[in-house]
Amino acid sequence: MTITLPRPPSVNHMYGRSGHRTYITADGEAWIIEAGAMLNTQWKRNTPIESDVSFYMKLYICGRGDIDNFNKALFDLFTKCKVIKDDKQITFLQIEKIMVPHRVDEKVDVEIDILN
Repeated sequence: MTITLPRPPSVNHMYGRSGHRTYITADGEAWIIEAGAMLNTQWKRNTPIESDVSFYMKLYICGRGDIDNFNKALFDLFTKCKVIKDDKQITFLQIEKIMVPHRVDEKVDVEIDILN
């Protein structure tokens, strides 16, 4: 199954720090609400996957960006929305970065395969 979500914020925009405390920023919260609603309409399973999974992601972005700077937000979202129990279940990850001409075209497609 392939799930399409808005492009996640980078780690630096998703999370902030205050002393030893890490928190989700306002940008991060807004993305979680939007992406979580989209995920819940596309994912029809009632219980989280408990076995190992592989993720294949197509990241459509405008401009430059580190290919690995968006993973944490996605993994946290899939855990929060109970698609998987924990991101340690992800035993294979493949990411493809695809350049798009405009920010309105930015998104991420995630294909999840259950391995066991």
